[in-house]
Amino acid sequence: MSIREATPDELPEIEQLVQDAYQEFKGAMPEGIWERWMQNVSEALRAPGGMVLVAESGGEIMGAVTFFPDAGQAHQGQWPKGAAAIRLLAVRPDSRGQGYGAQLTKACLKQARELKISTVFLYTGTFMTAARQLYEKLGFVRAPEFDGDPGPIAYRLDL
Repeated sequence: MSIREATPDELPEIEQLVQDAYQEFKGAMPEGIWERWMQNVSEALRAPGGMVLVAESGGEIMGAVTFFPDAGQAHQGQWPKGAAAIRLLAVRPDSRGQGYGAQLTKACLKQARELKISTVFLYTGTFMTAARQLYEKLGFVRAPEFDGDPGPIAYRLDL
Protein backbone atom coordinates (compact mmCIF):
# COMPACT_ATOMS: atom_id res chain seq x y z
CA MET A 1 0.00 0.00 0.00
CA SER A 2 1.17 3.51 -0.73
CA ILE A 3 -0.34 6.88 0.15
CA ARG A 4 0.05 9.71 -2.32
CA GLU A 5 -1.62 12.89 -3.47
CA ALA A 6 -4.29 12.37 -6.11
CA THR A 7 -3.96 13.84 -9.56
CA PRO A 8 -6.73 16.07 -10.95
CA ASP A 9 -7.70 13.48 -13.57
CA GLU A 10 -8.38 10.95 -10.78
CA LEU A 11 -11.05 13.10 -9.10
CA PRO A 12 -14.03 11.57 -10.97
CA GLU A 13 -12.90 8.06 -9.92
CA ILE A 14 -12.39 9.24 -6.33
CA GLU A 15 -15.80 10.91 -6.27
CA GLN A 16 -17.39 7.63 -7.37
CA LEU A 17 -15.41 5.74 -4.72
CA VAL A 18 -16.67 8.11 -2.00
CA GLN A 19 -20.25 7.84 -3.20
CA ASP A 20 -20.01 4.04 -3.31
CA ALA A 21 -18.50 3.94 0.17
CA TYR A 22 -21.18 6.21 1.61
CA GLN A 23 -24.08 4.42 -0.11
CA GLU A 24 -24.71 2.31 3.00
CA PHE A 25 -25.73 5.48 4.86
CA LYS A 26 -28.38 6.58 2.35
CA GLY A 27 -31.20 5.12 4.42
CA ALA A 28 -30.09 7.05 7.52
CA MET A 29 -31.21 10.41 6.10
CA PRO A 30 -34.05 11.98 4.14
CA GLU A 31 -33.69 11.85 0.34
CA GLY A 32 -33.15 15.60 -0.08
CA ILE A 33 -30.39 15.61 2.53
CA TRP A 34 -28.72 12.64 0.83
CA GLU A 35 -28.70 14.40 -2.54
CA ARG A 36 -27.20 17.57 -1.02
CA TRP A 37 -24.55 15.45 0.74
CA MET A 38 -23.53 13.79 -2.53
CA GLN A 39 -23.32 17.20 -4.23
CA ASN A 40 -21.18 18.38 -1.32
CA VAL A 41 -18.82 15.42 -1.90
CA SER A 42 -18.10 16.67 -5.40
CA GLU A 43 -17.54 20.24 -4.21
CA ALA A 44 -15.31 19.24 -1.28
CA LEU A 45 -13.05 17.08 -3.45
CA ARG A 46 -12.43 20.04 -5.73
CA ALA A 47 -12.28 22.77 -3.07
CA PRO A 48 -9.29 25.08 -3.23
CA GLY A 49 -6.99 24.55 -0.30
CA GLY A 50 -7.77 20.85 0.03
CA MET A 51 -5.33 18.03 -0.60
CA VAL A 52 -6.85 14.74 -1.75
CA LEU A 53 -4.80 11.77 -0.64
CA VAL A 54 -5.32 8.24 -1.93
CA ALA A 55 -4.36 4.82 -0.70
CA GLU A 56 -3.19 2.75 -3.61
CA SER A 57 -2.52 -0.95 -3.88
CA GLY A 58 -1.67 -2.88 -7.01
CA GLY A 59 -2.21 0.24 -9.09
CA GLU A 60 -5.78 0.67 -7.83
CA ILE A 61 -7.18 3.41 -5.61
CA MET A 62 -8.56 1.69 -2.52
CA GLY A 63 -9.49 4.75 -0.47
CA ALA A 64 -9.25 8.51 -0.27
CA VAL A 65 -9.41 11.42 2.15
CA THR A 66 -9.31 15.19 1.83
CA PHE A 67 -6.97 17.15 4.11
CA PHE A 68 -7.38 20.89 4.62
CA PRO A 69 -4.33 22.50 6.26
CA ASP A 70 -6.58 25.52 6.90
CA ALA A 71 -9.78 24.11 8.40
CA GLY A 72 -11.62 27.27 7.37
CA GLN A 73 -11.24 26.24 3.72
CA ALA A 74 -13.05 22.94 4.38
CA HIS A 75 -16.39 24.82 4.28
CA GLN A 76 -17.66 22.79 7.16
CA GLY A 77 -18.05 24.05 10.69
CA GLN A 78 -16.54 27.04 12.42
CA TRP A 79 -13.19 25.59 13.37
CA PRO A 80 -10.66 27.71 15.27
CA LYS A 81 -8.01 29.55 13.27
CA GLY A 82 -4.77 27.66 12.86
CA ALA A 83 -6.45 24.23 12.85
CA ALA A 84 -6.60 21.65 10.06
CA ALA A 85 -9.57 19.52 9.00
CA ILE A 86 -10.12 16.09 7.51
CA ARG A 87 -13.08 15.38 5.22
CA LEU A 88 -14.46 12.55 3.15
CA LEU A 89 -12.49 9.59 4.41
CA ALA A 90 -13.72 6.68 2.31
CA VAL A 91 -12.55 3.16 1.54
CA ARG A 92 -13.91 0.93 -1.20
CA PRO A 93 -16.55 -1.30 0.40
CA ASP A 94 -14.77 -4.46 -0.79
CA SER A 95 -11.46 -3.28 0.73
CA ARG A 96 -12.52 -2.37 4.25
CA GLY A 97 -10.75 -3.79 7.28
CA GLN A 98 -7.34 -3.76 5.61
CA GLY A 99 -6.01 -0.57 7.21
CA TYR A 100 -6.57 1.88 4.36
CA GLY A 101 -8.70 4.25 6.44
CA ALA A 102 -6.19 4.29 9.30
CA GLN A 103 -3.25 4.90 6.95
CA LEU A 104 -5.06 7.73 5.18
CA THR A 105 -5.94 9.37 8.49
CA LYS A 106 -2.35 8.99 9.73
CA ALA A 107 -1.12 10.59 6.49
CA CYS A 108 -3.29 13.63 7.25
CA LEU A 109 -1.89 13.80 10.78
CA LYS A 110 1.63 13.57 9.36
CA GLN A 111 0.87 16.48 7.02
CA ALA A 112 -0.43 18.51 9.96
CA ARG A 113 2.69 17.81 12.01
CA GLU A 114 4.96 18.75 9.11
CA LEU A 115 3.07 22.03 8.77
CA LYS A 116 3.27 22.56 12.55
CA ILE A 117 -0.51 22.55 12.91
CA SER A 118 -1.44 21.67 16.46
CA THR A 119 -5.10 20.63 16.10
CA VAL A 120 -7.00 18.58 13.53
CA PHE A 121 -10.81 18.55 13.42
CA LEU A 122 -13.33 16.43 11.57
CA TYR A 123 -17.03 15.75 11.40
CA THR A 124 -18.66 12.36 11.22
CA GLY A 125 -22.15 10.99 11.60
CA THR A 126 -23.54 9.30 14.68
CA PHE A 127 -24.43 6.40 12.35
CA MET A 128 -20.82 6.02 11.13
CA THR A 129 -19.81 3.55 13.81
CA ALA A 130 -16.67 2.18 12.13
CA ALA A 131 -15.36 5.67 11.39
CA ARG A 132 -15.94 6.82 14.95
CA GLN A 133 -14.11 3.76 16.29
CA LEU A 134 -11.19 4.43 13.96
CA TYR A 135 -10.91 8.08 14.95
CA GLU A 136 -11.10 7.30 18.65
CA LYS A 137 -8.47 4.56 18.29
CA LEU A 138 -6.17 7.15 16.68
CA GLY A 139 -6.67 9.54 19.61
CA PHE A 140 -9.44 11.84 18.40
CA VAL A 141 -11.84 12.97 21.11
CA ARG A 142 -15.35 14.32 20.86
CA ALA A 143 -15.66 18.08 20.55
CA PRO A 144 -19.40 18.58 21.15
CA GLU A 145 -19.04 22.35 21.24
CA PHE A 146 -18.62 22.15 17.43
CA ASP A 147 -21.45 19.67 16.72
CA GLY A 148 -23.95 20.54 14.02
CA ASP A 149 -27.57 20.88 15.13
CA PRO A 150 -28.98 18.72 13.77
CA GLY A 151 -26.25 16.98 11.96
CA PRO A 152 -22.71 15.80 12.22
CA ILE A 153 -20.70 15.36 15.37
CA ALA A 154 -17.26 16.87 15.79
CA TYR A 155 -13.97 15.30 16.80
CA ARG A 156 -10.59 16.86 17.45
CA LEU A 157 -7.04 15.67 17.91
CA ASP A 158 -4.45 17.87 19.55
CA LEU A 159 -1.04 16.97 18.20
